[in-house]
Amino acid sequence: MAKTAEKEKVVYGTFLQDRVVSIKPVESSGKWSNLLVKGQDKQRDPFLYNKVKRSYQVPLNSQTRGGGVKVILDDQHRVKIEKYKESYPNGMTQKEFFETELGANLNTTLKTDDNFWRSDRRGRVILTKEGATLTLSRSLDMLKYLILLSNKMLVSPSYDERILKATYEFMVVDEDKVTVKKLAEATVKADAFVKFAEITNSKASITGFIKSLGRTIPATASLDWLKSEVLNVVEKDPKYFLEIVNHPQYKDRIFVQEATEAGAIIRKGNKRYTLDNGSELGDLTDTIMFLSNPDNQEVKMRIKAKVDLKKRK
Repeated sequence: MAKTAEKEKVVYGTFLQDRVVSIKPVESSGKWSNLLVKGQDKQRDPFLYNKVKRSYQVPLNSQTRGGGVKVILDDQHRVKIEKYKESYPNGMTQKEFFETELGANLNTTLKTDDNFWRSDRRGRVILTKEGATLTLSRSLDMLKYLILLSNKMLVSPSYDERILKATYEFMVVDEDKVTVKKLAEATVKADAFVKFAEITNSKASITGFIKSLGRTIPATASLDWLKSEVLNVVEKDPKYFLEIVNHPQYKDRIFVQEATEAGAIIRKGNKRYTLDNGSELGDLTDTIMFLSNPDNQEVKMRIKAKVDLKKRK
């Protein structure tokens, strides 16, 4: 007797998302200049009065594209939704899902009075200085999110992209992503300051770090000045600081700088190096590779002798 085929397991999907996003004003946007009186700083809070609001709907198509409300909901691809498995056994489109959830006809071609996107208050997102919080596992909040994203010139899809267009008025902020990013930045900063404490433990290691940047130490430099120079790098870009001190060629870079100061290696411009006899070495990486080559150890010892002589003076 043939075995009865196991019933195929149904995989249900969703048009919602299990996350919460914040909608916040992009306060330095040039778009807000019309709210400022002459002479006011455009970097100020754009909402000069608590009554200032912005209203967003799905934009209209250009006349070259036939006009009418833009379509933001897919009406082709079907997804099986467990909540509606009885009424839609073959799955439902995104448009059908939101129509069912809202109990509304979401056809964009209807006349204005009957057109949800123009006549229903749920098809409009009104924002104030406080912005909004949208729970995307809720259908109406998800629809508001899609409406905001359809305003591509006015709403930035993320915090990082807010600076890409001067026309942005609001931005979508994924709080979880921002939190993760802040924690990562805090970890880098903490690691940098641990390394800073290690580097500034002795004058030799401090001068070594500054030399690794290809810089010459002024003869009159005090210990406090040297420490402040290291601190400036840490505070400006902790990630870059860690890349420098953790670089596998860190000590080699210091040596090349010391050799340059001793006159054993000549730096031509910012990138090209030669030996004191004019022999071409190349850039910093090429120079370090040359000095690391076993065949060139005699040359390296001669350079080191000049470096040591200068240090004793």
